[in-house]
Amino acid sequence: MRRKQRKPIIDIIGIPLTPSWQGMYCLGNGTHPKYECCCDECGYYLYCFPQYDTNKKFKNKDN
Repeated sequence: MRRKQRKPIIDIIGIPLTPSWQGMYCLGNGTHPKYECCCDECGYYLYCFPQYDTNKKFKNKDN
């Protein structure tokens, strides 16, 4: 049986994105001289940084 090929993820400016642990293999992680960092705009940010829990409630220190 053949595996389905994933569609490549392309950023709005044309950078091919590869979600991976802490963006290690992604061209848009800011470490490549040809491409700037686009992590802040990426819809796959939580795939690269799964340690951030979006459901966790933070309390204000002033309260």
